[in-house]
Amino acid sequence: MNSVWPRILIVGAGWAGFILSQQLDDSKYDITIIAPHQTFAYTPLLASAATGLFFSRLAEEPIRRAHRRMTYYRALATAADLDQKSVTCIPSILQPGGRDIPDANHPFTVDYDILIIAPGCVNQTFNTPGATEHCFFLKTVPDAEAIKAKLLSLLEVASLPTTSPERAKELLHIAVVGGGPTGVELSAELTDLFSEMSKTYPHLAGLPSITIHDVAPEILGVFHQKLKAHALRSFRKHGVEVKTNSHIEKIEEDALYTKEDGRIPVGMVAWATGNRQCDFVESLHGLSKATRLGRILTDQRLRALKEDQSVLENVYALGDAADIFGNGLPTTAEVAVQKAEYLVNTLNRRIGQVKQLGWLGDPEAWDGQGHGGGQV
Repeated sequence: MNSVWPRILIVGAGWAGFILSQQLDDSKYDITIIAPHQTFAYTPLLASAATGLFFSRLAEEPIRRAHRRMTYYRALATAADLDQKSVTCIPSILQPGGRDIPDANHPFTVDYDILIIAPGCVNQTFNTPGATEHCFFLKTVPDAEAIKAKLLSLLEVASLPTTSPERAKELLHIAVVGGGPTGVELSAELTDLFSEMSKTYPHLAGLPSITIHDVAPEILGVFHQKLKAHALRSFRKHGVEVKTNSHIEKIEEDALYTKEDGRIPVGMVAWATGNRQCDFVESLHGLSKATRLGRILTDQRLRALKEDQSVLENVYALGDAADIFGNGLPTTAEVAVQKAEYLVNTLNRRIGQVKQLGWLGDPEAWDGQGHGGGQV
C-alpha cells in the first residue's frame, strides 16, 4: 500500500524502540512497530515483580495507544532485504500463561523508507545443557510472573504434610546463575521475600536458601569495589551464599551441576547472565559489527555502517543491538534512552515528505548527551 508519508519501521520495543514508537511525530510519518510483546517492560522493576513485592502490571506500558496513529504487529523480525527495503516477520502468538510461540508458518513482509533496528539482546545460555528447558529468565513481565508462580508453588509443595523437611529444604533452595546487576538484584529481592514469608509460612522458617553462582572471580565485576564489598556484606548478613569461579555444566528440573561441586539440588534456577544478539541482527549480512557481542556499528548519527565503513542511508541502529564505531558505550538503559531521544528529535525536525528522504539520513551527530552536536 502506497503511503503519503515516509514509512518508518521500528524493530523492537525496548528502551530505545518504545521511546521512538511513542515520540516520533505521527503527523509526519507512517510508523510501524515490530515487537514480540505488546508491552514495554521497565526492567529495573522486574526483580521486585518476580518476587511479588511489586505489582507486575505496573512494570509495563502498552505499545498501542488510542491517541497514536501507528501500526503495531506482535511479531518477530527474521530477515531484512536492505536493498529492497523490506523486513520479513513471523507472528509471535500469545499463549495462556503469557508465553509466546513464534508462528513460522505465516510469514509476512513490511516495507519501509526508514528502518530503525532496536530489538535488544536475548538470553545467552552458552549452550549449557538443560538451561533453556529448565531455567527461569528475567527480561519481560511474563518472565517475572513465571518466577513468581514458581516460587509460590515451591512454598506450597514444601508445606504439604507429605514433604519431608529435607525435601522442603531442597525445594526452597534457589540458585541464581550470574553475579551481575540482574542476578544480584534478584537475589536481594528473594531475601526480602523469604523474610516476609516467614510470617505467612512460619513452619518453613530457616529452610529457604539462595546461592549465587558466577564463573567470574567476583560478582559485579564492572562496578566499583565499594559497591561490590557492600553487596557481599549484605549477602553474608542475610545468609546468601556466593560461589564465584563456579562453572555450570548442566541444568536439570530439580538440580544444577557444577564442575566444582557436582550435583546441587534446587527448587528453581534463575538464569541472569549472558546476552547475545537476536537471530534478526545476526542475520543482517553486509553490516559492520563489533567483535564483542556482535553489535551493529553506527556512525555518530546512529546510521548503520556497511562492512567497508560507508553509511547505509536511512537505516539506524541503537540500543543493545548497536554501538558507535570508535566510541563504544555500555549496554545500559541510559545510553539507549539518550540515543532514542536524539533520534526522535532529529527525525521530527525533518519535513515528512517522501521526496525529501534523501537528506533524512544526514542528521546532526549525536554528542553522547541525547541531542545533536552540530554538523560533523
